[in-house]
Amino acid sequence: MMMKVVVMITRTIERPEDDEDDEEDDDDDDNDNGDDDGDEGVSGSRDTGDDLDVSNMAMYKLGLKKFESLGLVDIGKLAWWRLSSFKTGYGIKELREDSPYGYWQSDGVQPHYIQIHFTKKVSIEKISFFLNYPTDESYTPSKIVIYAGSGEHDLLEVASKEFIEPIGWQNIYFKDVRADNILKTYFIQICFIANHQNGKDTHVRGLKIFAPSTKNDVRQDMDDEGVSFTSIKLLSECAIR
Repeated sequence: MMMKVVVMITRTIERPEDDEDDEEDDDDDDNDNGDDDGDEGVSGSRDTGDDLDVSNMAMYKLGLKKFESLGLVDIGKLAWWRLSSFKTGYGIKELREDSPYGYWQSDGVQPHYIQIHFTKKVSIEKISFFLNYPTDESYTPSKIVIYAGSGEHDLLEVASKEFIEPIGWQNIYFKDVRADNILKTYFIQICFIANHQNGKDTHVRGLKIFAPSTKNDVRQDMDDEGVSFTSIKLLSECAIR
């Protein structure tokens, strides 16, 4: 996997109104465009109108139950969230609430991004997105890249995934970061590089940051000394005091 150092461009800031929990499964080879970090989650058939609303909610809730049954914990509520841009009424609150009816809508120039900052180093198994191409069409992301580091100044690419008309929960894993496939970091930036049909703005109807309850403890993991990031392995294990 290529490593990149990212120079950040700061845009609109919104302070979070934290919400919570979510879903999903784990097969490693799936149908999307094969960037090694992904696996398509719970998905469904293409309905219309009221049927679509019912199936969206069913997929969403089924996903939450699956995540819970796998022992996954959404740690997003422990973080400070920031959006590159948002349309009024479609911000962090709507992105984080447990419903497929609310969503984040960007309102600016691509690439759009979400920054997630933890006050202590955390362990992350996967990041899950609820996307709905039949409803959102050109607003649906077609490529997402994830960067991580201790802050905006030292980000490296740790995962990416391409999507083809996704419906339901979509997962990005961190397979090549460490032997245990767990990302350890303070700061995540999720970049929405492109949309379907060359769309400009992005819709995301749910976003969960998952760590297994047995592998994540935000009160510890402050074990390493701060060092310069020269590899993804160092990035995933380093803590800066």
